[in-house]
Amino acid sequence: MSHIGRYFNTLELLLSHPGGLALSEISEQTQVAMATAHRILSALRERGYVYQDEQDHYRLTLKIPSMGVSYIAETGFAKIMQPLLNDLASETGEHVRLAEVAEDHLTWVLQATKNTKGLQYRRALDEKIIPHTTAAGKVWLSTMRDERAMRILAAWDIENTRDYAGPNARVSIRDIFDDIALIRKEGYAVVREEGEVGVCVVAAAVFDSSRPDSSIPVGTLSIAGPIARMREDTLGAHIESLKRAAIKVGEHWALWTSVSGKDSLPTR
Repeated sequence: MSHIGRYFNTLELLLSHPGGLALSEISEQTQVAMATAHRILSALRERGYVYQDEQDHYRLTLKIPSMGVSYIAETGFAKIMQPLLNDLASETGEHVRLAEVAEDHLTWVLQATKNTKGLQYRRALDEKIIPHTTAAGKVWLSTMRDERAMRILAAWDIENTRDYAGPNARVSIRDIFDDIALIRKEGYAVVREEGEVGVCVVAAAVFDSSRPDSSIPVGTLSIAGPIARMREDTLGAHIESLKRAAIKVGEHWALWTSVSGKDSLPTR
Protein backbone atom coordinates (compact mmCIF):
# COMPACT_ATOMS: atom_id res chain seq x y z
CA MET A 1 0.00 0.00 0.00
CA SER A 2 1.22 3.51 -0.82
CA HIS A 3 2.22 5.99 1.86
CA ILE A 4 -0.68 8.25 0.88
CA GLY A 5 -3.05 5.28 1.08
CA ARG A 6 -2.07 4.74 4.73
CA TYR A 7 -2.98 8.35 5.52
CA PHE A 8 -6.42 7.98 3.96
CA ASN A 9 -6.99 4.65 5.70
CA THR A 10 -6.23 6.31 9.02
CA LEU A 11 -8.60 9.19 8.34
CA GLU A 12 -11.39 6.84 7.22
CA LEU A 13 -10.90 4.69 10.30
CA LEU A 14 -11.19 7.67 12.62
CA LEU A 15 -14.25 8.90 10.73
CA SER A 16 -16.00 5.66 11.66
CA HIS A 17 -14.90 5.95 15.32
CA PRO A 18 -15.92 9.41 16.55
CA GLY A 19 -15.11 8.37 20.12
CA GLY A 20 -11.47 7.96 19.15
CA LEU A 21 -9.02 5.05 19.13
CA ALA A 22 -5.78 4.23 20.90
CA LEU A 23 -2.55 4.11 18.89
CA SER A 24 -2.42 0.32 19.22
CA GLU A 25 -5.96 -0.02 17.85
CA ILE A 26 -5.19 2.23 14.90
CA SER A 27 -2.02 0.26 14.18
CA GLU A 28 -3.91 -3.04 14.28
CA GLN A 29 -6.89 -1.96 12.21
CA THR A 30 -4.86 -0.18 9.52
CA GLN A 31 -2.32 -3.02 9.51
CA VAL A 32 0.74 -0.80 9.87
CA ALA A 33 3.51 -0.83 12.44
CA MET A 34 3.05 1.23 15.61
CA ALA A 35 5.90 3.54 14.64
CA THR A 36 4.38 4.15 11.20
CA ALA A 37 0.95 4.78 12.67
CA HIS A 38 2.44 7.26 15.11
CA ARG A 39 4.22 9.16 12.30
CA ILE A 40 0.98 9.36 10.31
CA LEU A 41 -1.00 10.59 13.30
CA SER A 42 1.67 13.14 14.19
CA ALA A 43 1.55 14.56 10.68
CA LEU A 44 -2.26 14.72 10.78
CA ARG A 45 -2.09 16.48 14.16
CA GLU A 46 0.27 19.10 12.75
CA ARG A 47 -2.23 19.86 9.97
CA GLY A 48 -5.13 20.14 12.42
CA TYR A 49 -7.01 17.01 11.34
CA VAL A 50 -6.43 14.96 14.52
CA TYR A 51 -6.05 15.56 18.25
CA GLN A 52 -5.46 13.45 21.36
CA ASP A 53 -8.03 13.46 24.14
CA GLU A 54 -7.51 12.98 27.88
CA GLN A 55 -7.28 9.19 27.46
CA ASP A 56 -4.61 9.57 24.75
CA HIS A 57 -7.11 8.40 22.13
CA TYR A 58 -6.75 9.92 18.69
CA ARG A 59 -9.86 11.67 17.40
CA LEU A 60 -10.72 13.74 14.35
CA THR A 61 -11.17 17.47 14.71
CA LEU A 62 -14.08 19.14 12.89
CA LYS A 63 -11.79 20.26 10.09
CA ILE A 64 -12.79 17.57 7.57
CA PRO A 65 -16.57 17.77 8.22
CA SER A 66 -16.47 21.56 8.04
CA MET A 67 -14.55 21.42 4.76
CA GLY A 68 -17.17 19.12 3.27
CA VAL A 69 -20.08 21.25 4.45
CA SER A 70 -18.44 24.41 3.13
CA TYR A 71 -17.71 22.88 -0.25
CA ILE A 72 -21.23 21.55 -0.73
CA ALA A 73 -22.64 24.93 0.28
CA GLU A 74 -20.37 26.68 -2.22
CA THR A 75 -21.63 24.51 -5.09
CA GLY A 76 -25.22 25.56 -4.38
CA PHE A 77 -26.22 21.92 -4.14
CA ALA A 78 -27.57 22.18 -0.59
CA LYS A 79 -29.55 25.31 -1.38
CA ILE A 80 -31.36 23.50 -4.18
CA MET A 81 -31.84 20.12 -2.49
CA GLN A 82 -32.39 20.84 1.19
CA PRO A 83 -35.95 22.21 0.80
CA LEU A 84 -36.97 18.98 -0.97
CA LEU A 85 -35.61 16.86 1.87
CA ASN A 86 -37.27 19.14 4.43
CA ASP A 87 -40.62 18.73 2.67
CA LEU A 88 -40.32 14.93 2.66
CA ALA A 89 -39.30 14.89 6.33
CA SER A 90 -42.28 17.09 7.22
CA GLU A 91 -44.67 14.93 5.20
CA THR A 92 -43.52 11.63 6.72
CA GLY A 93 -42.33 12.77 10.14
CA GLU A 94 -39.23 10.62 9.70
CA HIS A 95 -35.49 10.98 9.03
CA VAL A 96 -34.64 11.64 5.37
CA ARG A 97 -31.20 11.28 3.79
CA LEU A 98 -29.73 11.85 0.37
CA ALA A 99 -26.66 9.93 -0.80
CA GLU A 100 -24.50 10.51 -3.87
CA VAL A 101 -23.11 7.80 -6.13
CA ALA A 102 -19.38 8.25 -6.64
CA GLU A 103 -17.98 5.40 -8.74
CA ASP A 104 -18.09 2.31 -6.49
CA HIS A 105 -19.25 4.11 -3.35
CA LEU A 106 -22.28 5.80 -1.86
CA THR A 107 -21.78 8.82 0.37
CA TRP A 108 -24.33 10.63 2.52
CA VAL A 109 -24.49 14.31 1.56
CA LEU A 110 -27.66 15.82 3.06
CA GLN A 111 -30.31 14.98 5.64
CA ALA A 112 -33.49 16.35 7.20
CA THR A 113 -35.52 15.56 10.30
CA LYS A 114 -38.72 17.23 11.42
CA ASN A 115 -39.78 16.53 15.01
CA THR A 116 -43.44 15.92 14.28
CA LYS A 117 -43.53 12.60 16.14
CA GLY A 118 -42.13 11.16 19.37
CA LEU A 119 -39.03 8.99 19.06
CA GLN A 120 -36.77 10.14 16.24
CA TYR A 121 -34.12 8.20 14.35
CA ARG A 122 -31.00 10.15 13.41
CA ARG A 123 -27.56 9.21 12.13
CA ALA A 124 -24.42 11.10 11.22
CA LEU A 125 -23.63 11.84 7.59
CA ASP A 126 -20.04 10.60 7.92
CA GLU A 127 -20.94 6.95 8.51
CA LYS A 128 -20.15 4.43 5.79
CA ILE A 129 -23.01 3.03 3.71
CA ILE A 130 -22.83 -0.77 3.75
CA PRO A 131 -24.22 -1.81 0.36
CA HIS A 132 -25.96 -5.06 1.34
CA THR A 133 -27.47 -4.08 4.71
CA THR A 134 -28.89 -0.64 3.92
CA ALA A 135 -31.88 0.33 1.80
CA ALA A 136 -29.77 2.97 0.05
CA GLY A 137 -27.09 0.40 -0.74
CA LYS A 138 -29.49 -2.26 -1.97
CA VAL A 139 -31.46 0.04 -4.24
CA TRP A 140 -28.14 1.25 -5.68
CA LEU A 141 -26.98 -2.33 -6.29
CA SER A 142 -30.26 -3.05 -8.05
CA THR A 143 -29.48 -0.46 -10.75
CA MET A 144 -26.30 -2.17 -11.94
CA ARG A 145 -25.33 -5.41 -13.62
CA ASP A 146 -24.90 -8.44 -11.38
CA GLU A 147 -21.19 -8.63 -12.21
CA ARG A 148 -20.52 -5.14 -10.91
CA ALA A 149 -22.72 -5.70 -7.86
CA MET A 150 -20.77 -8.86 -7.08
CA ARG A 151 -17.47 -6.98 -7.36
CA ILE A 152 -18.68 -4.35 -4.89
CA LEU A 153 -20.01 -6.97 -2.48
CA ALA A 154 -16.71 -8.86 -2.58
CA ALA A 155 -15.16 -6.13 -0.45
CA TRP A 156 -17.41 -7.09 2.48
CA ASP A 157 -17.26 -10.09 4.79
CA ILE A 158 -20.76 -11.26 3.85
CA GLU A 159 -20.82 -14.44 5.95
CA ASN A 160 -20.04 -12.46 9.11
CA THR A 161 -22.35 -9.54 8.31
CA ARG A 162 -24.30 -9.91 11.55
CA ASP A 163 -21.12 -9.14 13.47
CA TYR A 164 -21.31 -5.55 12.21
CA ALA A 165 -24.96 -5.12 11.17
CA GLY A 166 -28.51 -5.85 12.35
CA PRO A 167 -30.13 -9.19 13.27
CA ASN A 168 -31.96 -9.53 9.93
CA ALA A 169 -28.91 -8.84 7.76
CA ARG A 170 -28.44 -11.24 4.87
CA VAL A 171 -25.45 -13.55 5.20
CA SER A 172 -25.46 -15.20 1.79
CA ILE A 173 -24.95 -13.86 -1.72
CA ARG A 174 -28.06 -15.74 -2.90
CA ASP A 175 -30.28 -13.99 -0.36
CA ILE A 176 -28.80 -10.60 -1.25
CA PHE A 177 -29.43 -11.12 -4.95
CA ASP A 178 -32.96 -12.35 -4.22
CA ASP A 179 -33.54 -9.00 -2.52
CA ILE A 180 -31.98 -7.15 -5.44
CA ALA A 181 -34.27 -8.96 -7.91
CA LEU A 182 -37.34 -7.89 -5.90
CA ILE A 183 -36.11 -4.29 -5.70
CA ARG A 184 -35.65 -4.18 -9.48
CA LYS A 185 -39.25 -5.31 -9.87
CA GLU A 186 -40.76 -2.91 -7.33
CA GLY A 187 -38.51 0.10 -7.85
CA TYR A 188 -37.67 0.67 -4.18
CA ALA A 189 -35.94 -1.09 -1.28
CA VAL A 190 -37.21 -1.85 2.21
CA VAL A 191 -34.94 -3.12 5.00
CA ARG A 192 -36.14 -4.04 8.46
CA GLU A 193 -33.47 -4.39 11.15
CA GLU A 194 -30.80 -5.29 8.61
CA GLY A 195 -28.59 -2.28 9.23
CA GLU A 196 -29.36 -1.98 12.94
CA VAL A 197 -31.82 -3.10 15.58
CA GLY A 198 -35.22 -1.43 15.69
CA VAL A 199 -34.93 0.52 12.45
CA CYS A 200 -36.84 0.29 9.17
CA VAL A 201 -35.67 2.15 6.07
CA VAL A 202 -37.11 2.60 2.57
CA ALA A 203 -35.04 3.96 -0.32
CA ALA A 204 -35.34 4.81 -4.01
CA ALA A 205 -32.73 5.62 -6.62
CA VAL A 206 -32.36 9.18 -7.94
CA PHE A 207 -31.79 9.68 -11.67
CA ASP A 208 -30.66 12.78 -13.56
CA SER A 209 -32.52 12.62 -16.89
CA SER A 210 -30.21 15.24 -18.42
CA ARG A 211 -27.21 12.91 -18.34
CA PRO A 212 -26.21 10.94 -21.46
CA ASP A 213 -26.92 7.67 -19.67
CA SER A 214 -29.92 8.50 -17.51
CA SER A 215 -30.27 4.86 -16.39
CA ILE A 216 -27.26 5.28 -14.09
CA PRO A 217 -28.35 6.77 -10.74
CA VAL A 218 -26.72 9.89 -9.34
CA GLY A 219 -27.85 9.10 -5.82
CA THR A 220 -30.40 7.53 -3.48
CA LEU A 221 -33.11 9.01 -1.30
CA SER A 222 -34.25 7.26 1.87
CA ILE A 223 -36.67 7.51 4.78
CA ALA A 224 -35.75 5.89 8.11
CA GLY A 225 -37.64 5.49 11.35
CA PRO A 226 -38.36 3.21 14.30
CA ILE A 227 -39.68 -0.13 13.11
CA ALA A 228 -42.62 0.15 15.51
CA ARG A 229 -43.83 3.20 13.58
CA MET A 230 -42.82 2.11 10.06
CA ARG A 231 -45.57 -0.51 9.85
CA GLU A 232 -47.40 -1.74 6.75
CA ASP A 233 -50.26 0.73 7.26
CA THR A 234 -47.87 3.70 7.07
CA LEU A 235 -45.14 2.24 4.86
CA GLY A 236 -47.24 2.35 1.71
CA ALA A 237 -47.84 6.08 2.04
CA HIS A 238 -44.17 6.68 2.79
CA ILE A 239 -43.13 4.75 -0.31
CA GLU A 240 -45.41 6.81 -2.55
CA SER A 241 -44.08 10.02 -1.01
CA LEU A 242 -40.53 8.74 -1.48
CA LYS A 243 -41.08 7.95 -5.16
CA ARG A 244 -42.48 11.41 -5.86
CA ALA A 245 -39.66 13.08 -3.94
CA ALA A 246 -36.99 11.02 -5.75
CA ILE A 247 -38.32 12.27 -9.09
CA LYS A 248 -38.23 15.88 -7.85
CA VAL A 249 -34.71 15.45 -6.51
CA GLY A 250 -33.63 14.05 -9.90
CA GLU A 251 -35.14 17.04 -11.67
CA HIS A 252 -33.41 19.46 -9.32
CA TRP A 253 -30.15 17.53 -9.67
CA ALA A 254 -30.36 18.12 -13.42
CA LEU A 255 -31.00 21.82 -12.74
CA TRP A 256 -27.99 22.01 -10.42
CA THR A 257 -25.82 20.28 -13.03
CA SER A 258 -26.86 22.75 -15.72
CA VAL A 259 -26.30 25.76 -13.48
CA SER A 260 -23.05 24.65 -11.85
CA GLY A 261 -21.55 22.93 -14.86
CA LYS A 262 -20.56 19.98 -12.61
CA ASP A 263 -21.42 16.33 -13.21
CA SER A 264 -21.13 15.38 -9.55
CA LEU A 265 -20.26 16.66 -6.12
CA PRO A 266 -16.56 16.80 -5.22
CA THR A 267 -15.04 13.49 -4.15
CA ARG A 268 -14.98 13.29 -0.37
